[in-house]
Amino acid sequence: MSPVNKSYRTPHNRIKILVKDAKQMVNGPYYCPQCKKELLQVLADPGKKEVYVICKCGLEEKLPYAPVFQPVDYYSKFMDIWKKHRYIVPPKQPKT
Repeated sequence: MSPVNKSYRTPHNRIKILVKDAKQMVNGPYYCPQCKKELLQVLADPGKKEVYVICKCGLEEKLPYAPVFQPVDYYSKFMDIWKKHRYIVPPKQPKT
């Protein structure tokens, strides 16, 4: 049997508090890859089935609408498209 007066607590050196800071808010605003400011907005138009990613610096992109996606998913798609266009390698020209 255990003693009645003794408290059973987990020692402080064995307690681990898991803290995860969110790097990006789900609903924005998001960081613009062109102007490096937090001015990028994701605007959805379900009637036309289009999503617009717009920044105040002039950067725009139109994406297809999917009802299961959240704004952060559209931002991820936009960043993938941005990186693909930015780091495209021009094809080698054949020697003549």
